[in-house]
Amino acid sequence: MALNEPQEDPGTRTYRRIFPGCPDQIGEVRRFVREHLADHHRLEDVTLVASELTTNAWEHTESSTPQGTFSVCARLRPDDSIRLEVEDNGGPFVFGQPKPDDEGGRGLGIVDALTVEWGVSGDTSGRVVWAEFK
Repeated sequence: MALNEPQEDPGTRTYRRIFPGCPDQIGEVRRFVREHLADHHRLEDVTLVASELTTNAWEHTESSTPQGTFSVCARLRPDDSIRLEVEDNGGPFVFGQPKPDDEGGRGLGIVDALTVEWGVSGDTSGRVVWAEFK
């Protein structure tokens, strides 16, 4: 069970997969999301957010170590809302604002713009970044 995992409503469809902590797996995450949420009206937004969150897991956590992994869980609820969760292997990652000249660091701004709500639970031993879509 992921950290702070919500109680599932009857009728919720849950799709979960563990991925090796390698950069080529981010494309696999996009395929996984598209396969399971193919007809959802927020498919493109959920796919982009999944890509951003798994990129962060790979770039900024222990998930990128040789034996590292990250997991993706998508819950499609009866009301057509989606909860997306990316669980990593932890590490000293610190959230911060990008500087104007930084090439990266804008992924969480994208997440914030495309979701109803998002957050992080856990600590340096492992985190879950979750995002809600309506």
